[in-house]
Amino acid sequence: MWYARLFFSVLNVALCLVCVLAGIENDGLTSSHLSQERKVALTENAPLSLRCSSIKGSWCLDFHQQKEVPWRTAPRGAVECPDNCNNVGRCNYDTGYCDCPVGWSGPACKTRQKRPCTNTFRSPEDNRTEPTSHIGPDKRDLNWTEMGLTPSRCYGICDDDFGLCYCDGPMGRIPAPDDAPPGTPPIRRGRPLINLHDMPNTTYDGKPVPGGAQPYDNVYGPEGYCNVTNPKWIAGCGGPEDLNGKYCDEPNESFCPGGCSGHGTCNLGFCKCDEGYYGHDCARRKAGLPLLPSRLGHFPWVANQVHEPLAAMEPVPKLTRKRPLVYVYDLEPMYQSKLLQYRLASGWCTHRYYVKENETRFSEWCYGVESALHEYLLISEHRTFDPEEADYFYVPYYGTCMIWPVLHWADFPYFHTTGGPRILQVINMLVEIVEWIDKMYPFWRRRGGRDHIFLFPHDEGACWAPNVLVNATWLTHWGRTDLDHESKTSFEADNYTKDYVGWRQPEGFVKLISGHPCYDPVKDLVVPIWRPPQHYWRSPLLSAPAKPRDIFLFFRGDVGKRRTILYSRGVRQKIYKLAKDNDWAVKYRVLIGDGSDVPGDYSDMLSRSLFCLVATGDGWSARTEDAVLHGCIPVVIIDGVHIKFETVFNVDEFAIRIPEANASHILEILQAIPEAKVRSMQAHLGRVWHRYRYANLPGLASELRRHMASNFADPLSREAADLSASKEVRLPRPFKGDPAVDDAFATIMQWLYSRIPFTR
Repeated sequence: MWYARLFFSVLNVALCLVCVLAGIENDGLTSSHLSQERKVALTENAPLSLRCSSIKGSWCLDFHQQKEVPWRTAPRGAVECPDNCNNVGRCNYDTGYCDCPVGWSGPACKTRQKRPCTNTFRSPEDNRTEPTSHIGPDKRDLNWTEMGLTPSRCYGICDDDFGLCYCDGPMGRIPAPDDAPPGTPPIRRGRPLINLHDMPNTTYDGKPVPGGAQPYDNVYGPEGYCNVTNPKWIAGCGGPEDLNGKYCDEPNESFCPGGCSGHGTCNLGFCKCDEGYYGHDCARRKAGLPLLPSRLGHFPWVANQVHEPLAAMEPVPKLTRKRPLVYVYDLEPMYQSKLLQYRLASGWCTHRYYVKENETRFSEWCYGVESALHEYLLISEHRTFDPEEADYFYVPYYGTCMIWPVLHWADFPYFHTTGGPRILQVINMLVEIVEWIDKMYPFWRRRGGRDHIFLFPHDEGACWAPNVLVNATWLTHWGRTDLDHESKTSFEADNYTKDYVGWRQPEGFVKLISGHPCYDPVKDLVVPIWRPPQHYWRSPLLSAPAKPRDIFLFFRGDVGKRRTILYSRGVRQKIYKLAKDNDWAVKYRVLIGDGSDVPGDYSDMLSRSLFCLVATGDGWSARTEDAVLHGCIPVVIIDGVHIKFETVFNVDEFAIRIPEANASHILEILQAIPEAKVRSMQAHLGRVWHRYRYANLPGLASELRRHMASNFADPLSREAADLSASKEVRLPRPFKGDPAVDDAFATIMQWLYSRIPFTR
């Protein structure tokens, strides 16, 4: 068919442009044949006219041509904290404020802050009473047979700092004595019982237990998991992240942003800093103390992913550096690190996590940009510890972490109220954060918040951002532009236009968020979602064997079979029905449906597709990134919404827009596109695709290089390279530049530089 013949020649052109953009001749060498230094140099030294091609405006050129600023030695604080933070927290020597881990709060981390494994008694009248614990003083459930099902229900010994359940019995938990010094670890941590599927379904005498799924003997019988060294049945190891092994009781690494810089110890998201070091990532040392060598080298599995922050080094690593300079707040831990500690599923909440034997996995958590961007900034040369020279202030709150794995697991934490939609918790948290920043620092009011950056990766982005943030710079996944907007989610727990009035918040919450658009293209940026390398590992743009584009139009995902009409604004449902009723799969090679309709390797199928549907779900769609990263032309059917990077790239050069009203004509519209237009779009895709991936973190770049080398070693790829001079070749040449250059993070930084005058 014409589109298949067209694609093979066009994509070759597109990838040639990518190779030129990387400054590397298409000489058939694999990426492993080039030294790392040469690859980086070739990519970074490519002509700016090519590095900045397909760009709207001058932001890219302006960034690269700017006059660099002197790199100053970071200031170091010496303000003491009360009582050494009770030996459980860490002192911020800039502010004299104690950062407390889970289980502790207060000015000196002396107030106990419990999170019991509990199913609580409450008043039925709008939750007006405080929770009543169903856990006794011995940390055991008062009666297994009473009350209903809650996620944190524990049929063992509760760690009521974290809300984590452990075995009772010989392999179970033995807490530290009540009179032990603060922070004393348990005598024996024990084997975890995290999932209700791992809990017993009866008591020892056969009475039914709500929520339990395992026969009692599997857990507590003579050869049960909690009773013997080598049990017949083994519980699932779903968390916490710092325990792994066959029986889930072997110490394991856990994720902390920046890996505690090699100057601290990670406790499930909270860095306990070495003596004299401070900050969320333990990057800085108290004034007057000598800097010590980072211990990252002792933990290669961490050093492979991060490096010591450049901004903290003495002497400075270079004489000058490019702006923007970004100050990353060390927030009150309840807004960031405690939420990481409260998460129980290691693959949730973060862009990467550790599995057995401290191996790093890059998460499929689509909101992973929340932790990824935080970690990027911590080790980036754009970071500054001097707020007086900062162009921006980044606020690293973990809102999606609060919404998904933390909220409703136990009776804590909540922000002001336990009722209402989930996003209400984050709305209240954001209001609190601004109040906290304003109390601790003078920078919020200095420019009305314009130079403060907030990230909104939730489904409907910043549509529900509190009005107090309206002047701030928003990075969001949802570029909806209309001012008078209503929630279009099919998930009622995220409906931001349905007000909720509770006794703790009698004024409701809608008035706190009304009157602003979801996104302002003048001051905000729609950024790509997190996609790990394995998500696009079969892409020909990543050196995988290029295959015929034998799929004309492709979409695999939720097509609204069990959704309300609000979902996808009805677009996915309409196109799915047309494709099904008219046998488009057989007649036109149009594959539309969910996994049961369209089986197969997702990355492989995207790599074989000429056009890829991009339609909203409950909010933003991940399909723009999926299409671009595989060299597939995005077909966008979302009215009044900017797709990712639409204000910084000429997206009409590589994407097609169809009004929602014309969705039923998608097939005719695509079939009518001239061959020359398709060629042009493929070429422009080759110029920008690498800016839609996060690739600059050390571990990410290494993983991508490994995929590139492995893919190119495939015989089909070698055959494609051998045929590269032939007119008959229909395959794109692989990108050989370094993946750590000009990725999504670099694009965001370059755009932020252009916005500095507007924040003043």
